[in-house]
Amino acid sequence: MITTDKAHEAPMFSMGPGIATWRAATLSLGMLYVFINYAFKEGRHWVHQTTILWDPRDVLQFCRTCSGNKSLKIVEISLLEPYRRERVNTWRWTSVLNIRLYVEDDVEIPVYFTDAGEAVGLTREEAKQKMKSIYRARPKREAA
Repeated sequence: MITTDKAHEAPMFSMGPGIATWRAATLSLGMLYVFINYAFKEGRHWVHQTTILWDPRDVLQFCRTCSGNKSLKIVEISLLEPYRRERVNTWRWTSVLNIRLYVEDDVEIPVYFTDAGEAVGLTREEAKQKMKSIYRARPKREAA
């Protein structure tokens, strides 16, 4: 869960009614966070922002909203996840290359395929099943 304090509100950066902006927040440990860097068209320019989601339904809805929308695009998706290696709990940051939709008992579950070559959200066997792709990262351009 993300928490903040009223003293950390930054109203001068709020984008409109019902939207608050904070200059500091605390992430509670123990859950997966999805960072979506996106851009929306304002006139001739693209305005870039980042949103942090933790509910899988919100991730799916965000991807669906961007799909086919010429004035809204996902730039990059990253995961910040609790990770355990050699009995040490830590955090791991990975880039998402693809999100596929897994459905079980009418529940939609996003599966994140990362640059680390892993399927986050399902076991290896479950991840081998046929799933619908809902996001694919754009290829990175080579620097000239």
